[in-house]
Amino acid sequence: MNDAGYRKFHGKRPRYKSKTKFHIPKVLVLLGRANCVEYITNKKNGGGDGKTAIYKHTFETPCYLYMDETNKKQLYIIGTKLKVTEAGVEN
Repeated sequence: MNDAGYRKFHGKRPRYKSKTKFHIPKVLVLLGRANCVEYITNKKNGGGDGKTAIYKHTFETPCYLYMDETNKKQLYIIGTKLKVTEAGVEN
């Protein structure tokens, strides 16, 4: 997420940037249907007040959980209407 995306989601500028390794998979392995996603953040937009809170988004349309073919500790949630907005994960 770039600085503008971070500001739009969190309502503030990032304090620091970090790099992470990302494996681009050749194949995804289906683990099963994803029911919801839950995460902890301190967003201000989408109803947040800037304090750390747990956000849970239950998927209304089918989404699925995958891992890559080499099990590089990366998971993927894929759904046809899945997107991230100021309010969080929506579908």
